Amino acid sequence: MNLVKKIIISYFTLLILFTGLIIGVHTIPQSSIKENVITSTHTLQKEGLYKKFLNFKLFQMDNFTDAYMLNLAISADSKHPIEAGMMNYDYKSKNFMDLAYDTEKVAQGETENLEKSSYGRYWQGYQVTLRPLLTILTYPQIRILNYIIFTVLIISIIWLLAHEISIGTACLFGLSLLLINFPIVPYSMQFSTCFYIAFISMILLMKIPMLTKSDANILCTFFIIGGITSYLDFLTTPQLTLGLPLIVYMLTKRPKDTWKIVIAISIAWALGYGLLWASKWMMGYILTGNNILADAMQSAELRTSNQYKGMEMTIPNILNFIWVNIKAKGLLPLLYAGIIGILLCLGIYLKTLKSKQTFKEYSWLLLIALIVPIWFLVLRNHSIQHGWFTWRAGLLSLFSLLLFIYYTTDRKKLFKTDKK
Repeated sequence: MNLVKKIIISYFTLLILFTGLIIGVHTIPQSSIKENVITSTHTLQKEGLYKKFLNFKLFQMDNFTDAYMLNLAISADSKHPIEAGMMNYDYKSKNFMDLAYDTEKVAQGETENLEKSSYGRYWQGYQVTLRPLLTILTYPQIRILNYIIFTVLIISIIWLLAHEISIGTACLFGLSLLLINFPIVPYSMQFSTCFYIAFISMILLMKIPMLTKSDANILCTFFIIGGITSYLDFLTTPQLTLGLPLIVYMLTKRPKDTWKIVIAISIAWALGYGLLWASKWMMGYILTGNNILADAMQSAELRTSNQYKGMEMTIPNILNFIWVNIKAKGLLPLLYAGIIGILLCLGIYLKTLKSKQTFKEYSWLLLIALIVPIWFLVLRNHSIQHGWFTWRAGLLSLFSLLLFIYYTTDRKKLFKTDKK
């Protein structure tokens, strides 16, 4: 079977599966999840919507989105599962900081003073797991479950990386997770989604040979990963679901024409992501008659715009904004120290570089490292506005760069001295 046929079959299989699951899960009655949603909102009310660890912005929780996910779960009318699954209605007040309290009111049936709106431009596919979980678990218990599952996944990945690739690769993966403060991720349902997709995909690519048996198979696999990402994610860190499994594939299979393959796989992932996302708007219109497309296009225009808080976010303007703030906060000495540090690191790298051939052989890792900054440039409005959680996608660039340094340098050269 050729690639086109596999992509078409995969697309329609995913579309039918996605539609059936999101409608099916909305047949669960509100009464089954009511008490656990109320208990969950109490936790969010106590913590606040933007709790910070160590009083650091980049370690901030997104309890707001988690409250929104609970709101969508309890707002769904199980008597009309098709409408509920396609339109994803919510009830909230104009003050978004009251969302956890609004969600409790919805669970109590007190929606008179709340505004009804639709969040149908996303699949909201996480509801397929969230609504069933809420029949037996509360929000704090879901966090515990997250920690248990992620612990198993990370241990499995590190073991497989060490066994299938190298111990150094496994260690660098663990180090990269620590550097992006991964322990905070399972604490948030929204943060967790893309990590689940990426981690499970990494394991499957290492354990199921059929997925990588041919070029057509691997392209189809990443098409499916992209589609699943669009189904479950809230534009949090989707780059991880492309880049981390891609690194695993490249290091385990060692294909030729590395740049072409990285680009082809990225296109396949983007095609799956874009087609399946847009298909939600089509299915919503077919099944309900409601035009989701207009809202989706308006949101897409906003997220890809270069305007943020009255500033045109061209690259020169962004650099100037950073420069002005660095000077205003007296951080110029730190900036100069950082530049000197980078130059020293570059000098050390050039001294320990194995060869130009090795540099060329692993240059595809630099291409993968660029996925995140390119994404940020295209969706700069969203990336900057939500930078306190989108920054965690930097795991991909960090891991790629660490691997590039690891594979292209000979650390022993640092301690060698020339003998006359």
